[in-house]
Amino acid sequence: MADSKDVITVLEDMIRIDSRNPFHLEKPDEDDVSTWQVAGNETEISNYIENTLEETGFRVEKQYVHTAPDGEKFYNVLGEKGSGDKSILIYGHMDTVTSRPWLTEEQAFTPTRRKREVHGEEKETIVGLASSDMKAGVAAALTAFRNVDPDTHKIKLAFGVDEEYYSLGANVLAASDWMADVKGIVIPEIGNGPNETFGASTIILGRLGRCEYVIDVPGTGGHGAHSYNERFINAATECAKIVGRLDGMRKEHKDEFEFASKEVVGGIGENTIYGSFYVNRVEAGDGSLSVPSGGRIFVDWTFTPNFTIDYGLKKLRDLIEEMYESGELEKVMVSGEFRKITVQPRPRPTPASNAFITPHDHPFTDFVRKAIAETVSFKNYNMGFSVADENVFARIRPDIPVLVVGPLGDDCHVADEWITIDSLLELEKVFTKFGESFGLYE
Repeated sequence: MADSKDVITVLEDMIRIDSRNPFHLEKPDEDDVSTWQVAGNETEISNYIENTLEETGFRVEKQYVHTAPDGEKFYNVLGEKGSGDKSILIYGHMDTVTSRPWLTEEQAFTPTRRKREVHGEEKETIVGLASSDMKAGVAAALTAFRNVDPDTHKIKLAFGVDEEYYSLGANVLAASDWMADVKGIVIPEIGNGPNETFGASTIILGRLGRCEYVIDVPGTGGHGAHSYNERFINAATECAKIVGRLDGMRKEHKDEFEFASKEVVGGIGENTIYGSFYVNRVEAGDGSLSVPSGGRIFVDWTFTPNFTIDYGLKKLRDLIEEMYESGELEKVMVSGEFRKITVQPRPRPTPASNAFITPHDHPFTDFVRKAIAETVSFKNYNMGFSVADENVFARIRPDIPVLVVGPLGDDCHVADEWITIDSLLELEKVFTKFGESFGLYE
């Protein structure tokens, strides 16, 4: 590979591979998440990655993650190089989002060169599905260590399945013994946040957390032709009351977090990120001639490190109690028993994750910043808006610092996704520096 495929070629090869997540979940037992099965689509790209790792001198193994409803098994791909009692991990995910926003599948899977203005300069870009999220970062990891084989430490590369849905791969990897000697993690993910990003010159210190909550709202039911009956309590009406209060609470909600001081940020952009929540779905009734006997409200909550999943749960439950006490909500009685509104995190195969932050003055942050400064240039810090696999590592392995250093690109999850070629080359150089100098990290 060192003679035939550079990082650009590897990226273009992977763009041509369809690794779109099917976003399909089957639930043999609705109440038992251990029976749920997620579909997958990473076999072809994992084979490409495995072969590339072997060609560049990595010891490679596959780590079982899950079995799809059709019986196909899916694996993380793990690579290791060098020797020593400590490791740096570069991690990427192999799946992508849908190509539906693109005009055609052929366009999505065809890497294309285009010029565009970026930060006031004309740049050559590579356009293609997952070019930024996150095949460019994966390509840089695959090619950066061709000529690096340290004897003071190990370089570990890991590529996970199912990041875009439930982070199945990251949850299995983070909990595994393979992580035992890892002292720091760098993830070349997208870094959208309150600040402009400058590719490998920007360090993303953390990400917001996220949880979906389900509010189950009972009603009495009743024949729809007699909906005027005062004994009937309509679950849809009760849902509407709660949604109205939630919107008022949303407008008053304050979740502001400074991820670095203005001086530390570097004078470029902001140093503050915000959390928020909103109602993303409401359902009630079954469409028959019956007063709705049940309804559900789905609340999507994004947290800064100020708050936690348990905090959101408590706030929602406190709201329901307050509405009962004030008489805003009716008390539904069925066969003489009080059926109370319940609030729970939405069931999912893997746990939701809180926000995390790796401090700007952490020794690993210092190491990464120094390597960037000596290779390209350090511009600023940022914090990511969206939850990702790095939240999983921070949740399961809180003792291991996690940072994001990726290429410069945009338009993820929409058509014409792109990265700049010069940022890809810079990222590759920065990764090489990490691999060469990690032996100095204490």
